[in-house]
Amino acid sequence: MTAAAAIVDLRALALNANLATKGKALFAQQCATCHGAEGKGDGEMGKGLNPPPRNYRTQEFKFGNDVVSIYNVLLRGSPGTSMASFAQFPPEDLFALAHYVRTLIPNPAPTTDEVLAKLPSSSTGSADAASAPAETGPRIPIRLAMERLAREPSPAAPGSALAASLPGAALYAERCAVCHGSLGEGRAQRVLAVAPYRYQVAPSLAASRQAWTHDRARFAEIVLKGIPGHSMPAQATLNSRQVDELYAFVRVLAAR
Repeated sequence: MTAAAAIVDLRALALNANLATKGKALFAQQCATCHGAEGKGDGEMGKGLNPPPRNYRTQEFKFGNDVVSIYNVLLRGSPGTSMASFAQFPPEDLFALAHYVRTLIPNPAPTTDEVLAKLPSSSTGSADAASAPAETGPRIPIRLAMERLAREPSPAAPGSALAASLPGAALYAERCAVCHGSLGEGRAQRVLAVAPYRYQVAPSLAASRQAWTHDRARFAEIVLKGIPGHSMPAQATLNSRQVDELYAFVRVLAAR
């Protein structure tokens, strides 16, 4: 592809409200699981998140509800929340989502010259390499992800019986297993609707050598605050006892 072909007219995309039609389908695929089908913040995957997913109908937008502010949040994520960056999506898809989200807002801000001045400086509309959020984990082709999902569950490993008997087992099953797997093995999550189609894979907790395995304070920070710009959500509703129980359970998984 030539450099000229790679240039994206972000201003034109920001002004093209007709993209909302495409954005509606993308929203159903990528956003409704947390924000709800009607943008009321009542999606199934959003339950238990703190802060909870925004209700577009009633809540103010932290960074503004104009089309460029919404695009920038989609591009960069929202630090301190479970809203991850969608920088892997092409600019047209992000603006399609932004235009559709504006249809769910009672009084969205108009697209003025002042709003357009907030557009990213990158000519491609993508995040610069230095500022792009880090990956949450490895990404694999959809074919390989489907093969993994089709396999039979692995037999219980030594230590799993002990882990299942711990107080944190039920909490882990409720809050963590959907992404990290029932034994902390990591698993393919949702498909990302961009070409080439890919799955996002949560990292394995088994045999992890990360700092949290021997640092309860670091573990608590990750669990309670999430990881800004990643799909690791904050679980700030947990109390200290629950964090302790979850830590004890996950450490057994990590030591398998």
